[in-house]
Amino acid sequence: MTVKGSSGGAGKGGNLPFRWKSDARSQQVVQGTGRARSQRIKFSNDASDRFLVTLRRRVADYFQTTGRAKTGGKLILFKGIFYAALAAAFYALTLSGRLGAVGTVFSATACGLFVLLLVTNIAHDAAHDALSGNKKFDRFVHTLVFSLLGSNAYLWRLRHVKSHHNFPNVNGCDVDIDENPFIRLSPNHPGRWYQAFQHLYAPLIYAMVALHSIFVQDLIYLFKKRLANLHDIRHPPYQYVLFVLTKIAYFGLMLALPMALLDFAWWQVLIGYLFVTAVQSIVFAFMLIGTHFTEETAFPTLNEEGYLPHSWADHALLTSMDWLPRSWLANFIAGGANAHAAHHLFPNVSHVHYIAISGIIRKTAAEFGKPYKEAGLGQMTASHFRLLRRLGRQTKHYA
Repeated sequence: MTVKGSSGGAGKGGNLPFRWKSDARSQQVVQGTGRARSQRIKFSNDASDRFLVTLRRRVADYFQTTGRAKTGGKLILFKGIFYAALAAAFYALTLSGRLGAVGTVFSATACGLFVLLLVTNIAHDAAHDALSGNKKFDRFVHTLVFSLLGSNAYLWRLRHVKSHHNFPNVNGCDVDIDENPFIRLSPNHPGRWYQAFQHLYAPLIYAMVALHSIFVQDLIYLFKKRLANLHDIRHPPYQYVLFVLTKIAYFGLMLALPMALLDFAWWQVLIGYLFVTAVQSIVFAFMLIGTHFTEETAFPTLNEEGYLPHSWADHALLTSMDWLPRSWLANFIAGGANAHAAHHLFPNVSHVHYIAISGIIRKTAAEFGKPYKEAGLGQMTASHFRLLRRLGRQTKHYA
């Protein structure tokens, strides 16, 4: 699918020692065929955004001073080998049949979690062409690793890079915040009576994220012609073939082989699989759900002329919440998901640089009076559930 749009001048890097990839500063709501059918969404005051110019200059100085590339280098290679080796080791241990029921479930869960960390650390960087500097290699790694999680890599990248990153938290323009019938994540969505209890049942919904993505969401996205700001979507024919092949490979590894090799009934293997996906889902959700959906984050709306109320950089800061962005351990585990402001402002830079870049953002934002937000993981999670409670109880919005 091709996506047309325009970008602001600051996104081109100016006289910096290397070129930043363009950001979608303005974009047609209708995309895919080149025929615009709706207004163009635009950020305000981009041309005079001295904050962004200064920030990018300082980040460029960081790379020039350290001599490091914007890709992950040796550290990302180590992380890839580390998480892949642990996932493979626990997978082999799970299929060995030597652990008994409890040990097998524990081993399978460990394998599932290390696959998840392989995705958040390696595949996510690859999706943004920030892994190796070789786009074809990054696409290969992205597809391979995401397939181990059961989700379709191509469809995930389509919605993540082409929709979410362009207009985070904007109703109708960010597929990650689109209205769903179970949880009200935005004050700009209508509510339902049972969502008054959503802060109580949300963990159960979050525990099914992986199953929904594998069995439902991928199929919907494969055939749907419109997703948030993406319209008239047409996938390359080979992606349909790849979709089927990767799903077959996933179910073969996660269900068929264990059922064939382990001395357990098929339904016991299935229960184990459901448990592993639930743990994966909970960990994934609690790493990410609060990075955009908390009491402190904003949910901007368009005016009649199609303008958002802030500049692109301000929008990224207002809609993001960092958790432990100074922590080496959090960065190593979460793959930069904990430094969301850095990721949205510099999506084509590997997460291994986000501790340094977050410090630059923090300092520059303070100088310019910009809203940089950070908290602990527990604080962010508590804020997320307070938001769910508040949104669920705004009865005047109930549909």
